[in-house]
Amino acid sequence: MSPVRRASLVALGVALATALHVRDAGAVTQCKPSSVVSGVDLNPDGDGTLPWASSGKGFAVIKATQGDYYTDADFAANWAALKSAKVVRGAYHFFDATVSGVDQANYFLSVVGTIEPGDLPPTLDIECPVSGESDCLGDGSSGAAPASQITMAMNDFLTTVKTATGLTPIVYSYGSWFSDNGVDTTGLQHYPLWIADYSGTSCFDVPTPWTAATIWQYDSSGYVGGVNVDDDYFLGSSAQLATFTASGSLPIDGGAGDSGTDYGTCTVTATDDMGVCIDTSECATEGGTPTPDYCPGPSNIQCCTGIKVKDAGAGDARSGGKHDGGGSGDGGASDAGGITPRVEAGAGTNAEAGNGDAPPRSDGGGSSGGCACSLPRGPSPSAGLLLSSMLALVFATRRARRPGQRGGSLKTSTSTTES
Repeated sequence: MSPVRRASLVALGVALATALHVRDAGAVTQCKPSSVVSGVDLNPDGDGTLPWASSGKGFAVIKATQGDYYTDADFAANWAALKSAKVVRGAYHFFDATVSGVDQANYFLSVVGTIEPGDLPPTLDIECPVSGESDCLGDGSSGAAPASQITMAMNDFLTTVKTATGLTPIVYSYGSWFSDNGVDTTGLQHYPLWIADYSGTSCFDVPTPWTAATIWQYDSSGYVGGVNVDDDYFLGSSAQLATFTASGSLPIDGGAGDSGTDYGTCTVTATDDMGVCIDTSECATEGGTPTPDYCPGPSNIQCCTGIKVKDAGAGDARSGGKHDGGGSGDGGASDAGGITPRVEAGAGTNAEAGNGDAPPRSDGGGSSGGCACSLPRGPSPSAGLLLSSMLALVFATRRARRPGQRGGSLKTSTSTTES
């Protein structure tokens, strides 16, 4: 894609992100932590094997499959090259809601083969259908389907992959996709979120039911070996990334006071209470209630509910969590109060509204920290107009640059290969 088109895309993405930011009444704000791992994602089809050893990337996620009919021609070679280059690798599947979720999952798994220790959990890239876009799938199809069908296919894919691999798949999408399509998001908070948000700021909105994202796709201006890629941040340290790949857990810092490894958010099924996965002793210190069996990691890591939000306020005297940027305060204007999970964040970046690619870039540092507090969003009179006028432009531009979907129908112009 030319620099002019890329600049246009970024500008549109910023405007789109602003519109979506206004629309999501249940949004939670998360900011880039001080410690991140830079990565990239892409659909390498047609670009050959990229020079991963000299790329300087900490992780890369590449497209493997789409629907039950398309395999990226360069996936196998790049998958092997990433392992050889010792770059943390991940594979994503581009979701087609018109195809059985079970069939898509089995197709994806047959192509990717064994997901080895050190690999990222599989990713489901969910971004079609998009209102007003007739060729969302890149084969002349919009991918449109009833909300109930989309929900079923999505959940069937996630469940099938989780059962087959023992890993919790990552869900990739942008902030408003689920609400735009009327998709039931019940239970999705149990899957790590990879958010696309190109707002150009250090913070982004996390859609419900999640309280934090694990990966942030913040722009599409990166390059590996001269090939245009999307830029991403793993929102944690290299050690946390290693934990994430080994166990499929959610390495989002659950509290300011604990010194051990945190494993993200959780929901107790019996009560539907949301909490954070932290050490039982830390939960007790914070005055919470630990409940076992809802968190990955060691047995001492339990789902801690009933913690008052006091890490997001300016009056919090503690220095913040392991990767929230430090400082004497955590960046919030005031305590949110109530009984909700505390998910900390730091400062510094932005992300996109679309594709499912992901390799590392620069760490970028962080500043004074941020918050993941609930910020009510009132509807804007112009939000609908902004969305309707920009969604098609943004996604049409993005599709045009997606390498694996150029050159005609996916169903007729490609062949499948198994690894």
